[in-house]
Amino acid sequence: MGSKEFTEQKILGSITQYALRAAGARTKDQTGLSGSTIVRGALESREIDMYWEYSGTGWTQYLGHDRPVEGAREQFRRTAAEDREKNGVVWLGPTRFGNQYALARASDVTGDLADVDELSDLRQYGAAHPEEMTLCGAAEFLDRELRAIQKTYDVGFPAPQVYQNALALNYVNVAKGSPCTFAEVFTTDARIESLDLTVVKDDRYHFTTELAALTVREETLKKHPELEQLAQRLGKKLTEDTMIELNGMVDLEGRSTDEAALHFLREHGFIGGP
Repeated sequence: MGSKEFTEQKILGSITQYALRAAGARTKDQTGLSGSTIVRGALESREIDMYWEYSGTGWTQYLGHDRPVEGAREQFRRTAAEDREKNGVVWLGPTRFGNQYALARASDVTGDLADVDELSDLRQYGAAHPEEMTLCGAAEFLDRELRAIQKTYDVGFPAPQVYQNALALNYVNVAKGSPCTFAEVFTTDARIESLDLTVVKDDRYHFTTELAALTVREETLKKHPELEQLAQRLGKKLTEDTMIELNGMVDLEGRSTDEAALHFLREHGFIGGP
């Protein structure tokens, strides 16, 4: 079982491992791999058998499309169909939550910054306050999205004013407005509410809708067809509110990803326990 390195991915990996073990399977933990390219490569090279991926990432990064598909379900359907046909990767599920990239600012700001409610507002704000066009982002976001979003909205973040750091620091740094006025966030992250951040509306629909699904190689599914039913059962219970709650257990309450996973599985009857 693989996953990427951030909280949500580790929780999804833990949920799946515990569910598989409860069904009598033996699993090997390969969660926490660094970045989409590495974990997808591990799937294709048979170093891992499965991991949860997001349909927008599949569509743009692995299938090479520049423009997203309108509608979360249609985006998932087309990603799943094309990835299976071209690469032999099957998408199982999906979940009922759609995670995606977003840019956020602190909510308690004043002046012109308080009027930046849509990403289209960035151009006017940047023209008036170029020194405040500062951005915090993790490496993968900066590599994949920064140039594209600047093109979509005809706006620039000067290179010396772009700060690469771990995803968790984005939330803290933008909440205090130092060193960045804007930051990359994930829409299912509980820290958006706890740190009183405002998600700036993506009014030109740049970011793709990211329904999550369990991705496996076709050969693996043929050997273990019961994975399809398991992924469907898990996906029906993994709503946006549930995912925000689970992320908050880890990022706000300091509990482990295993604790969050076991909480979810007990709450929804996948495993027994107190």
